[in-house]
Amino acid sequence: MTVSATAAPRTRPAAENGARPLRLPRAVLPVAGVLALVLIWQVIGVSGVLGRAVPPPTAVLDAFVDKGDILLRAALATGGRALVGGLIGYLLGAMVASVTAWFPRSTTPLVRVTVLINAIPIVALGPVLMSVPARPFIPEVFAALSVLFATVLTVGDGLRSASKSPADVFRVFGASRTARFFRLELPSALPMAADAARLAVPAAILGAILGEWFGADRGLGVLMVSAMRNIQYGFLWAAAVVAVLVSVVFYLVGTVLERAASRRFGRSGEAAVDVAPLAKSASALIGVLIPVLLIVGWQAWIWIGDVPQIVAPGPLGVAESLAADAPELLAAAGLTTLSAFGGLLAGAVVGLALAILVTLLPWLNAMLSPLALIIPTVPIVVFIPILGSLLGYGVATVFASCVLMAFFPIYVLACSGLRARPAGSDDLFTIYGTGRLRRLTRLALPAAVPALLIAVRLAAANAFLIAISAEWLMGQGGLGRVFSERRVILDTNGSWAAVVVAIVLSVLAYVGAAALERKVVTRWRS
Repeated sequence: MTVSATAAPRTRPAAENGARPLRLPRAVLPVAGVLALVLIWQVIGVSGVLGRAVPPPTAVLDAFVDKGDILLRAALATGGRALVGGLIGYLLGAMVASVTAWFPRSTTPLVRVTVLINAIPIVALGPVLMSVPARPFIPEVFAALSVLFATVLTVGDGLRSASKSPADVFRVFGASRTARFFRLELPSALPMAADAARLAVPAAILGAILGEWFGADRGLGVLMVSAMRNIQYGFLWAAAVVAVLVSVVFYLVGTVLERAASRRFGRSGEAAVDVAPLAKSASALIGVLIPVLLIVGWQAWIWIGDVPQIVAPGPLGVAESLAADAPELLAAAGLTTLSAFGGLLAGAVVGLALAILVTLLPWLNAMLSPLALIIPTVPIVVFIPILGSLLGYGVATVFASCVLMAFFPIYVLACSGLRARPAGSDDLFTIYGTGRLRRLTRLALPAAVPALLIAVRLAAANAFLIAISAEWLMGQGGLGRVFSERRVILDTNGSWAAVVVAIVLSVLAYVGAAALERKVVTRWRS
């Protein structure tokens, strides 16, 4: 039986009938995510499943009502320090990255110096800064140092990731080096520079808070120390919530800038151009010369400044402790490496999985973004009691701390990288009817490789710093425990020996991540 085409008229889509599809306001999902998080927090706090260390939001709200004016003044103080220090670190990092773009052969020594500076644990740097005229500016210094390393790497790779075809056109037409930088390299780097700004926000806030622990009369860090000493968990979490809110505001600004830069200039999705390698002899010389100069400067500072032994020992004394305590330091280094390396791998998996999830389900991005930003902003001292009540005060808690702190840069850069698709590629995949999963594996993930490799380098260098900080706070584990115990008995030689081992491990982690990146990029390009 044949049915006439007019017998069953085709239903017209709602759009053709003039009806508009229902669209939720953009603010609904973020608000829903925050409300869900607060509800879960309330249940955990009221039930006491994690102990007194996690008060319910109602207790935190009471602290806001009782001491709101104190929290506001502290937030303004910490926010101002983070802004000043963060801008200094960001601008200095951008300048260093620009120098490496203009003079490629300067990349190796400048990046190595930056890696060494970043590898110095804050727990060791704080007591030193307290003895010098820079003491009133320790929060700004820590904020700047927390931002510097990530900015140098991210902006530097962005400047070198300009598409090769336009670069060849500039060379063919004899464009000057200045024109290539301002017309090609700088615009290409702006999306990555915006990513660096987003990473800088929680880093600067956290650096300023940690700096306030070592030298400040007011600020969120000071309030947190006071709350911990007086076991005022509601007030402690109120200060942490304020820190998160400050971070959210600046992070949203960075996100808007990143989206605008990506739309205006696009992301090439290409790996950074390889830097011309130095001769083996020159590379070896630089590798030896930089540590030697740092050691010479260290000794000169002690002599010229007449620095007491209790503040900082001389290089010779530290070398003697390294030799005398080698077995203990090696055993401690093994525990720290286990926590840092394992946390790095787990954090990378979590960060990438979460980025893929929000890419496949964009509505989740708005709901999960608040949670993703909370973790790196809240000082680790707030997480330690929570993790300790669940996992015990030992290696497991150090490992979990590394996971929490390692996932954030990978998540942020992976989300940006997954959107770095070649122009027109999405339309081509749509024409061929490609599904989401195949589009992810064939298009988005390959485009995200360069950004992921940068994130791994950042996380690898910082993993040991997080592990040592957690060990220092708990007095358990590896090198952080050794540092803490030696500081208590005023054995500065021994405590600095642990710091030297930590610096070496952090540098080796970065070198290993950079070597992995070179191999992956070589295979990825072929």
